[in-house]
Order: sequence, then C-alpha cells, then structure tokens
Amino acid sequence: MEESTTGNLAKILSNIDSAREMEEYLELPEVVNSWQSFPEYFQSLEAVREMDSRNLIRSSGLERSYYYQVMKGTRRPGRDKVLRLCLAAGLNLKETTRALELSGNAVLYPRSRRDIILTVAVNQMADVDDTNLLLFKYGVKPLE
Repeated sequence: MEESTTGNLAKILSNIDSAREMEEYLELPEVVNSWQSFPEYFQSLEAVREMDSRNLIRSSGLERSYYYQVMKGTRRPGRDKVLRLCLAAGLNLKETTRALELSGNAVLYPRSRRDIILTVAVNQMADVDDTNLLLFKYGVKPLE
C-alpha cells in the first residue's frame, strides 16, 4: 500500500463500493491504529516509554492521581493537560497533534496567538515551565 497519509486513505475509501472492500479497509493497519485511545497512544510513544512515570508527572505539573486516572482511561484530559503531558515528554508537533486529536481536544490552530506560541514551544522542545514563561511574556493565558 502507498504511504499511509490521510489523503491516500481518503482516495482508497472513495473507491470502495462493497461491504467486502469496506471490511478489508477497516482491517488496514493505518486505519486500525488510528482508533487508539489517547492513553494507549501516549503510552506507546518511545519518548514516554523511556521516561519514568514519576518524572513525567512531576515535569507536567499534574496531580499524581489525575495522571493515573487519565492513563487508565477513567478521566478525559482537557486540552491544556494533554499539552502539559506532551511538553513534559518532549513530543514533537506531529505526536502532540495526534495526542490532542485522540483526547478529543482541538489541535493547535495556526491563527490563534496562544496556539502559535504553543506550537513554537513544542518545536523548541520547551518544558512546561519555559512554555508558561513564553506564554506570559506574550500576554496570553498560561497552561492550566
């Protein structure tokens, strides 16, 4: 199969006109993997697997019990909490975007002042504290 971009998957899907073809499409690894939950996805990332949970919790600034509820899937994290986790783990923009999508939160919007600053922080691999300082410097609300 071609490169597994959403565009390529959309092309394949646009030509499906039978239940059998649909079932085959639903079994493609690119489609199956796209339905992971946020905790599954987040914990599958190499940067997260290499980090000790205690360090991740401390670096993110989240409460320990809240973190474990999110990772068990019993609590849905808000956008800022997901961003805190992504920054603490040192995720790149693609990984952060996918984490936001899977958690049911809006992705970083390139026309929002706050989101522009957050995007640059992610690209710079800034930690949560440095990101909040950057947000403060530009007069926008820090991560909650």
